[in-house]
Amino acid sequence: MRREAEIRRIRLPAETVKKVLRDCAENGIEAVSFTGGEPFIDTPEMLKLLDYAGSLGIPYLRSGTNGYMFAPGGEAAGLDRLIPFTESLVKSPLRNFWISMDSADTKTHERLRGLPGVIGGIIKALPVFHARGLFPAVNLGINRCIAGEMIPPLDEAGDENIFLENFRRGFSAFFTKAVSMGFTMANVCYPMSFETTDLRRGKPVYGAISDDIMVSFSRRELRLVFKALLEIIPVFRKSIRIFTPLSALYALSRGNSQELLFPCLGGICYFYMDSRDGHIYPCGYRGDEDMGASIAELRAPPGGQQPFCKKCHWECFMDPSQLFGIFRHVVRHPLKAYFGKILDRRMLRLWFGDVKYYLACNFFDGRKPPKKCTRRRVSPCTVKNF
Repeated sequence: MRREAEIRRIRLPAETVKKVLRDCAENGIEAVSFTGGEPFIDTPEMLKLLDYAGSLGIPYLRSGTNGYMFAPGGEAAGLDRLIPFTESLVKSPLRNFWISMDSADTKTHERLRGLPGVIGGIIKALPVFHARGLFPAVNLGINRCIAGEMIPPLDEAGDENIFLENFRRGFSAFFTKAVSMGFTMANVCYPMSFETTDLRRGKPVYGAISDDIMVSFSRRELRLVFKALLEIIPVFRKSIRIFTPLSALYALSRGNSQELLFPCLGGICYFYMDSRDGHIYPCGYRGDEDMGASIAELRAPPGGQQPFCKKCHWECFMDPSQLFGIFRHVVRHPLKAYFGKILDRRMLRLWFGDVKYYLACNFFDGRKPPKKCTRRRVSPCTVKNF
């Protein structure tokens, strides 16, 4: 969402958010993510809402920033302002806090964000957070400038191996940079683009779809991007906690072959609230399925309570849907899964590896330091193919 994008800038009133939080607490919602835009553009208000959500007993609260406050002139740029800002977050019930970074190249990231000096500010801030018991995650939105220079589009006659290698190098450079800066946790946001208008046709409510070449990928390119990420993440899993599950990447890397991709649980276990109308939707992209203005009185989406949608790959919903899909589609119906080829051996092996890794990482609790076994440095030069 570019700063100059022609979209209405809307902020939900605090009382509206509080009502939603009360509904969440009363109806068994266990996790709430505050997003934007920039959620911390009004830090005092954000802290009040976090405290209110915590007082209601909602256990998993997360939010993040583009890091503007750490750039020179930002509200947390100097130590005299950084320490109070950090301590205010630590005192809040926030479990996970992310900081966005778009490129392994400092100049590229700061140019894209319009925040000169922000990388230096983040490097200075991380030890202050860590000393007080909050471990921010670096959040990568996949783009063509991941290593600095723009990775060109792959045309019909293009060499897939060159494109794949470019993204291997890009992801390797990114995680190397994140570790060198002092991050102990990472998350990856997948590109929300398709060749045509698959997602736009559904009247998306979340403005994260763009035809800008930097973040726009064809289906063929996406398959290779996911494959590159699948190959690189295992190299870095012991040097930085990476939330992205390999089993989800494996399913996504198969391109048009979606038999291993489980339907999304959006509208069943996960929901999206839009700031423009304060209504609930199955996700940010199924904007033609208004589920109402109250968590307490949700209108069932088409298909009832059975997951069916595979239209997008929004990681916030698709990653957990893929992990829990094993239980919904395999454990409950093993014969159907076997004969329907819903699962293969590699998927099962990767899934068990994900579960083991999640346990070793304390389920990515941003209040806990990494265990020693996840901080042993490994060579970023070697790519292990499984």
